[in-house]
Amino acid sequence: MGDHFPHCGYDMNMSDTILYMAGSDRLSAEDWVEASLQVLVEGGVAAVKILPIAQRLGVTRGSFYWHFTSRSALLSRLLDTWEAKNTAAIVKTATAAGALVDKYVALSRLWLGWSDFDPRLDVAVRDWGHRDAAVRKRLQLADEERVAALVAMIEPEGYDPVMARHRAYALYCMQMGWYDGDEGAADGRGESSVTYFEIFIGRAPSPAERAAIVAGHRSP
Repeated sequence: MGDHFPHCGYDMNMSDTILYMAGSDRLSAEDWVEASLQVLVEGGVAAVKILPIAQRLGVTRGSFYWHFTSRSALLSRLLDTWEAKNTAAIVKTATAAGALVDKYVALSRLWLGWSDFDPRLDVAVRDWGHRDAAVRKRLQLADEERVAALVAMIEPEGYDPVMARHRAYALYCMQMGWYDGDEGAADGRGESSVTYFEIFIGRAPSPAERAAIVAGHRSP
């Protein structure tokens, strides 16, 4: 009979146990999370399975159970990581101190994947939400938080809260929908983003703002 680890309910034979201990020394929970996020992006949530990811990392399943009690615990951690990375990045950028055009450019670069936001991860989580009501609820809450940050960004332009929300929501939905289109068109978004700025803000950018927008949309 294999050794039993009560906290995970997983029986291991002697060779598995040895590799379990070795793997736990080499890999952290974050290693598992990063590998699982990559699998999620590549193949969707159905592909996030313990054994294939263990094989990808070069360890046994025992290494996984050193850090997580179940696959559900890992999936929950993936959602936490997505929120901490993508949602937090939008909120931080939109509510930062500074000129409106600087925040607009920073957001655009963020959404293009040139900064702390991962567009592919956002697409993968949205796809996951189509299949899981609990994930869909978390997406709705995240969307509300993101839009609220955009509202805070535009309100100083003098809009009432209702109009500010309409404009923020339109910009946000446009960006999320863009991910379903041609992501390869990123380099051509400089001039388009000047127009998007006018639609979002409700006024034409000044010459200095226009120059900043075009310059900010050049690939890094």
